[in-house]
Amino acid sequence: MTFPAVTEQAGQLHKSVSVVLDGTGYGVCEFTPENARQRWEVTSVVVSTTQAQNVAPYPVAEVFVNDVSSAGNSQGATWTGNQDTFTGTVDVGPCDNLSVVFSGGIAGTVATARLGGTKYTRRT
Repeated sequence: MTFPAVTEQAGQLHKSVSVVLDGTGYGVCEFTPENARQRWEVTSVVVSTTQAQNVAPYPVAEVFVNDVSSAGNSQGATWTGNQDTFTGTVDVGPCDNLSVVFSGGIAGTVATARLGGTKYTRRT
């Protein structure tokens, strides 16, 4: 029995999500691959907010794969979630989700996370 060859088509990954921080300065931007045949290699996460850069408190942005309540799923964090960039490689599988959690910011501020990297779609 032979099986068909599985190949992947690579493309640029550019996704952006915004969230309004709640009364405690907390908000989550969530991302997930478009379908079950797709996986991502995220190489940058750019975070920003609408608050002035010289106004405290400054939010922290932390990147998680899957459950945000488990510290073991953290991929890293910024010192400030306002105008900062996370670099490295984060693998996101077809059943995974990537969350950028903003905390400690100013209520009502709009926080944005932008992903960059490569998306791979399986072809048979």
